[in-house]
Amino acid sequence: MQHLYSQTDTTGLVKYDFSFSFKEGLYTDFNSFRNNTPLPFESLVYPDYADPDFFSQLDTANTIIFNDKYGATAGVSPSELWGFSRNGKPYIFYSDKSNLIPFVGSICHFITTVTVVYSTYHDPFYDPYYYNPGARTYQSEELRQFIIDMSTGNILEYNNKNVEMILKREPEIFDAYSELSKRKKNKQLFYYVRLYNEKRGLWIKE
Repeated sequence: MQHLYSQTDTTGLVKYDFSFSFKEGLYTDFNSFRNNTPLPFESLVYPDYADPDFFSQLDTANTIIFNDKYGATAGVSPSELWGFSRNGKPYIFYSDKSNLIPFVGSICHFITTVTVVYSTYHDPFYDPYYYNPGARTYQSEELRQFIIDMSTGNILEYNNKNVEMILKREPEIFDAYSELSKRKKNKQLFYYVRLYNEKRGLWIKE
């Protein structure tokens, strides 16, 4: 059963706004981002936080070595970590790179490049396991938008279907959005994300 974060008790929390500064450190998982409890950069063995190229090395290192909260040394690849915070701003490791999350709320939004594989063979009954010398594939780096559902930690493509699934938690907003034409839904999608974030504020630890 998918876990939903409940914020009925906001003791010790503050409501997120654009002046909020996230604690500096490494997010080992979604919970450490959601709870603003990163592992301090000083806990890292490699790369060395004192190195001027530290953040570049976070992106390029094959293994990141750190001392966990119990004092044990662990080594993981960046793909196994969630992200980090730098200068009070959160970043997520996604698509083999670190990406700034510029829009934070109950629905977060970020943009990154992804590798897309295309095939020049368009037979609708094409079997990818059957060798065909006439088939050609090529790769392209394309900008894509994603959202983070802060109630579940799910990372989803930013599109009508995925946003609608979240908007259903606020029936008044969802009903208003559902009445729009397809063209207006596409045009006003981000506006309704903002409405949702205003209605369902994100409470977080300082």
